[in-house]
Amino acid sequence: MINEIAISLEKRTSRSRRLQKFRSLIEILVASLPILAFGVVGTRIGTSTFLGGMIVTLGYVVSILIVTVILKIRGSGWRQIGMARPQSWKRTILLGIGVLLALLVMNIALQVIALNLPGAEVQPIDQSRFNLLNGNLVLFLLFVGAAWTTIAFGEEMFYRAFLITQLGDVLPGSRLGTALVLLFSSTIFGLVHWVEGPLGVINTFAMGLILGAVYLRSGRNLWITIIAHGLANTIRFVFLFLGAV
Repeated sequence: MINEIAISLEKRTSRSRRLQKFRSLIEILVASLPILAFGVVGTRIGTSTFLGGMIVTLGYVVSILIVTVILKIRGSGWRQIGMARPQSWKRTILLGIGVLLALLVMNIALQVIALNLPGAEVQPIDQSRFNLLNGNLVLFLLFVGAAWTTIAFGEEMFYRAFLITQLGDVLPGSRLGTALVLLFSSTIFGLVHWVEGPLGVINTFAMGLILGAVYLRSGRNLWITIIAHGLANTIRFVFLFLGAV
């Protein structure tokens, strides 16, 4: 009798886990749809145009709103998955700057290696969608504003906090599972930047690995990756504005 009860409980637990994994996958798909749909429309219009860029941005806004609803239904929220106030803002900011330096070194090293591979014809990262930014102060200020809102916050909230947390529900909670979570989330992060070309996808993938690892290693302190991401994009836009790249 006791064995039958134990077996029954084990089956219920197993069924509950399978349902949880299925639910997490469905939530990922639902939350990702606006980013994909608006991204396709924005790309067709032209990501180098103001309208196209705004449509892509709107996709992230809608997805973040959907994730907010999903978290609320789960009895959770953004604070629970990374946006709680850190114990020390000073330490968080310093760590963000440190991660920024790691991202810059990675970016430079990756491009130097890729562009100098013997016999390989690797094209530089395609940044043509930012051509209008060169010397345009108004656009530069708008892009810097975006760097600290929809880009830094939006992408970190979605690809790091939400996606890593959801994938963690699907994959086993082991070192291998954690590695797979980082690989999958970073791969998706890289692929959505396909307009930057193969090297751009690889570079963004590597960036996702670093930011994802920092997010998990820091006890899911998303503020560190938001600061690093925001600073990285600000520096990028400064160089584009000055025509240095």
